Amino acid sequence: MIDLAPAKVLVEKLRASIAEHILGQNDLVDEAICCLLSEGHMLITGVPGLAKTTLVRSVAQSLGLVFGRIQFTPDLLPNDITGSEILQIDQGTGQRNFRFAKGPLFVSLLLADEINRASPRTQSALLEAMQERSCTVNGVSYPMERPFVVFATQNPLESEGTYVLPEAQLDRFLLHVLVDYPSQETERSLLKAHAEDRLVSRTAESALSRDELLQLIAKAKKIVVHDEIIDLVNQLVRSTRPQDELCPTDLKSFFRFGAGPRAGLSMISAAKAWALMDGEETVRWRHIKRIAVSVLRHRISVSHVA
Repeated sequence: MIDLAPAKVLVEKLRASIAEHILGQNDLVDEAICCLLSEGHMLITGVPGLAKTTLVRSVAQSLGLVFGRIQFTPDLLPNDITGSEILQIDQGTGQRNFRFAKGPLFVSLLLADEINRASPRTQSALLEAMQERSCTVNGVSYPMERPFVVFATQNPLESEGTYVLPEAQLDRFLLHVLVDYPSQETERSLLKAHAEDRLVSRTAESALSRDELLQLIAKAKKIVVHDEIIDLVNQLVRSTRPQDELCPTDLKSFFRFGAGPRAGLSMISAAKAWALMDGEETVRWRHIKRIAVSVLRHRISVSHVA
């Protein structure tokens, strides 16, 4: 297994490769790397034009991964994502048989663009692949190749023609990241680069190989989490549930329901990846604090009336 020092070097190399093409979104780049090292999925929310799609393409090219993009629209069907069986006829014998034609789901890094513009029925086509890394069609299960990560973008729910993602779908995302407008300085740099025709498409050269990424993923899984951190994560997640005694009394009325057990699992997985990114062998409380909001924001339902 790769040692900590060379692992940190690879992480920095990947970070630099992605950040080179994503101006002013350093936090977003770090959270994308965190998801990759955790083999987790990321939901990115923001208005159009904030480099959400560019980020995912840059990640795929920096790693040399097989990349797929699905543009979610109201008329998209589940079979358009998973694939379907096609009838084949042997011209010599006339024998008929069905062959499964894989859909765009079967890639290493999938961009589910504007996922909340498709119906919940269509969104559900991703559920099995995101959780179990397999896809079942007509009773036959097809495994996904590792790594398999979904980066989904969505427009704010106030946008016209959007659907609310079901809780089961939301819970499968490791992190939910909000992308804001760039700073004035960053936006000026973007405009200047465009004016000077320097906003060119990136090359296909990758910073890390697939094998190196898998080594980093394996290393992240070996990061140590002490019992004290596990206890704190347990208490933090349970404190979001209004029926739990750990939930502060003055906050109970603000929650409809709190985060489930998968929130704690996701928090530990993401914290282990973040510790590796920091070059540390153990998870610290600061790693939990860094990713807690992104882990919890899509797993908690807030009451409209306190």
